[in-house]
Amino acid sequence: MKTPQNLYIIKLGGSVITTKEENRFEARKETIAGLGKEIRRAMDKEHFRIVVVHGAGPFGHSNVNEYGINYGVFTERHKEGYKKTVLDCNALDKIVVAQLKKNGLEPVAFDPNKIIVQESKKIVEFDTAGIEKALSEGKVPVLYGQMVPDKKLNASVVSGDTILAFLAKKLGAQKVFLGTDVAGIFNADPKKEPNAKRIPLIDKENFGIVFDRVSGANTVDVTHGMKGKLMKLKERLNGTTAFIFDANKEGNVYKALTGERIEGTEVRL
Repeated sequence: MKTPQNLYIIKLGGSVITTKEENRFEARKETIAGLGKEIRRAMDKEHFRIVVVHGAGPFGHSNVNEYGINYGVFTERHKEGYKKTVLDCNALDKIVVAQLKKNGLEPVAFDPNKIIVQESKKIVEFDTAGIEKALSEGKVPVLYGQMVPDKKLNASVVSGDTILAFLAKKLGAQKVFLGTDVAGIFNADPKKEPNAKRIPLIDKENFGIVFDRVSGANTVDVTHGMKGKLMKLKERLNGTTAFIFDANKEGNVYKALTGERIEGTEVRL
């Protein structure tokens, strides 16, 4: 049997897989297990390859904020925070990988700290050889938001959104999916404004207007929430279509991956 050619990349947001809103260091194991089942079902139906990227939630954002390491690691306290953040993000990833494995996938963890180097918070080195090998073997590479070496700042945050956008371009992904805790991008915060309207399509023509209106994160999020997502997609998508949707709603991941119509925002930049 030939290796499926279509490559998808899906981001499972920290707001979906952790108790991010409550700012507790807790993974939602049952949710992750359900997402794993949906991905497996979709792969069996459509026969695609997939990379899973997940957010760090409080395991990353709260530590970075508490230790003040969003703009570099220089002091002893910074170094303490850096070590704690790396260990906590790795601990979350182990839970995610274990739940995906229990539910029919063959996940392979790739710690960004070992394969990515940044300079002033921009990726300058990214060793994707292991990821490409895993994909060729029918396995599911799993990456996540993490602290990584930085040539100017000693260490800096690389977000799951940045990883997703970089890999989409580098590996030539056909489709990109961002599973969040809201049904796409809205003209106002849907959690605060009941009359907020979903924006079904963001393209080059309306990007500037949408970007100005989109709020940042409501929770502790050092990657600037939806604004950060949009900027990373704009920088790196280069023609790949991205779809932002509510992954908390049961069945939505399966439907998105198999092309069924669900509420969300399509991004074509």
